[in-house]
Formats: sequence, structure tokens, C-alpha cells
Amino acid sequence: MRAEIIEKWREYVAKLAATVKNVLPDSRIYVFGSVVKGEATAGSDIDVLIVSKSVPKSGLERAALKVKIEESAALPPYHPFELHIVDEEEAEWYFKRVKGVERGERRLKHIR
Repeated sequence: MRAEIIEKWREYVAKLAATVKNVLPDSRIYVFGSVVKGEATAGSDIDVLIVSKSVPKSGLERAALKVKIEESAALPPYHPFELHIVDEEEAEWYFKRVKGVERGERRLKHIR
């Protein structure tokens, strides 16, 4: 199942993004990492950056939000998605961390 998700990551990310929009309507969703670069293997993860003004500050509340998104999207227990749920300020760290990449470019793909 994991290898299938990696292979068809665009389809799965589109479904995940729709779920995220239902849970966090003001969110912006990006994908980055090996799948965007075309270097993913069956053991890779799919890095999804979720940016929202509505993200709770508490780590415990963020963990609960992550579980809510995973359950609402009906993701299998051992899915390859690595959800990075951040507020606007924290998102800047990611935009800078993905070296030489600006929003919407090849290595940080804006989904929704």
C-alpha cells in the first residue's frame, strides 16, 4: 500500500488537501522533498506542509489536529505522509529551509 501511495502521490495529496481544507479552511498546502524532486523510493515519505492562521500553539493540540486530519482523510495506519502543521510565522522557516526555493517553485509545490 505504501509503495502505491508513493507512486500515485499526486492523487493522494489532492484528496488529503481537500480534507485539510475542510478542517482548516484558511490553509495553504505545499508538498516538498523527494516526491517533488522525482527522487522518491518505496521507503520515502511525502512531506506535506500545512500553513494556517488557525493552527493551535500547543503541541498537544497540534497532534490532535494531525490525528483528526489523518482520520478524516481515511489514511491507512502506516501511510507515508509527514504532515508539518504550522502557522504563518513558522512557515517562513520551511520556505527558507528548502534551499534556494521560493513558493510555487519545483521543490516546494503549492497544492491548494
